[in-house]
Amino acid sequence: MTEDTYDLLVIGGGPAGLTAALYAHRGGLRVGMIGGDRPGGQVMSHHRVENYPGFPGGVPGAQLMMGWLKQVMDEVGALPVPETIVRVDFASPVKTAFTAAGEYKAHAVIVASGSRPKRLDLPGAVDFEGKGVFYCASCDGPLLRTMQDRRAAVVGGGDTAFHTAISLIPHAEWVTLITRGPAPRAQPVLVNRLLCCEGARVLVCHAVRSIIGDACLTGLILKDTETGQETVLNVGALFVGIGQDPATEFLQGAVELDAEGFIVTDALLRTSAPGVFAAGDVRVTPLRQIVTAAADGALAANSAIRYLEGRQHEVPSGNSASRPG
Repeated sequence: MTEDTYDLLVIGGGPAGLTAALYAHRGGLRVGMIGGDRPGGQVMSHHRVENYPGFPGGVPGAQLMMGWLKQVMDEVGALPVPETIVRVDFASPVKTAFTAAGEYKAHAVIVASGSRPKRLDLPGAVDFEGKGVFYCASCDGPLLRTMQDRRAAVVGGGDTAFHTAISLIPHAEWVTLITRGPAPRAQPVLVNRLLCCEGARVLVCHAVRSIIGDACLTGLILKDTETGQETVLNVGALFVGIGQDPATEFLQGAVELDAEGFIVTDALLRTSAPGVFAAGDVRVTPLRQIVTAAADGALAANSAIRYLEGRQHEVPSGNSASRPG
């Protein structure tokens, strides 16, 4: 917690937030950062990042983000504070973000709080979470080596699901990826890579209806989406890769959101609240990748700098003459 008022407060410690902090600091702003409980964001738990430019053959997510965090520490002089925003007040020229420990104030804010894996809304999903139902392959995939039944399933048809399935191959006896549609939505290179792995298969036109087991998960009831026929797939683990939910609960109507809860922005990443910008996976965007999050962070920081420069030329009102030094 601080009693100071920053030029810019960055909410989020992933690629978008860290890039925004770097660009804003280089632009001469006094920057505060709140990073939640995971410095580096979700990328820290990625087994391998294969599509970030400059790393032929890929790079472990933790390695990529540790370099990012080191650069922020070296240049900005601090890392994101490990606190979680519970609510905000963006109605005044000076914005306030509240945590359990206190409050942070700034003349401009960049929301880069990211997103989190969607939870399965199926019978048994909550009961068996951590007992066979998992949401992080890099965190929990190695557990397969200790299981009596090392057969695994992955639900989802996009890039996340295929990355998950590929990362499970070294640990599982075999891996079945289950997708509702007649064909995967993932990049062809990922689909081909999985299908070239021994012990991997893709089951199309099937949906998981429920999760069964006793003390732990033992199988899945599947439904053929074309015929309606139900079958049982015996597995020891189910990994979920069905998309993301935005981390926007703390905004509580402070900015405009779309029907799914993502922040609506314009081309300069301005939100509906003056002086508030959004970057990365938390906003409405056609592509959610590390490289696009980093680009968003740079653009949002530039937009915040221009906003604060404009405020310096406004007629002073009361005690708020310009941005602080």
